[in-house]
Amino acid sequence: MEFKGILENLYFIRERLEVRPELAPFSLEEVEKLAFSYYWDYGCEYAVITSFKEIALFPYDYQRLKALSSQLPNRWNRVCGALTGAFFVLALTLPEGLEEAVRELVEFHNQTSLPAFKPPQLPSVPSAKAGSILCRDSILNWCASTGIHPRSRERSIRCAAITADVARKCGELLKDRALVS
Repeated sequence: MEFKGILENLYFIRERLEVRPELAPFSLEEVEKLAFSYYWDYGCEYAVITSFKEIALFPYDYQRLKALSSQLPNRWNRVCGALTGAFFVLALTLPEGLEEAVRELVEFHNQTSLPAFKPPQLPSVPSAKAGSILCRDSILNWCASTGIHPRSRERSIRCAAITADVARKCGELLKDRALVS
């Protein structure tokens, strides 16, 4: 998916729902721990949205945003769900600077050796650059770099940990823009 399509989706979301920049103060460590934990319930997008709803009082729940996904002008069902969850949070909380924040998040996801998050009570997995916002390509790039099979438990841990990393980066972007303390 091209960046233009992502932006079209984000502005569509903003047309349908109110931007509410008032989030409760939250800790980056808590948001990443919650995102990691929620990943195991319903996946990456759910984990990011729900962690911000719980810890920062993000005003929209996953079910409402998931329903809106089917109306988006550009389907982003192939994009990493951690990113789409963060895109929803950024689109609905940043009154300005959305494009810059989304670019920074995408660059972080694609160019940083991830995961950085170390899961509690589970083995850490090797890090590698995703190189793509597309879920399948991101996974295959990581598997090729690490030699780990795509259907392994380690790959699942990797995706949960990257979900935590993306949630944390989303929180950093919000804090950098002084929306929360």
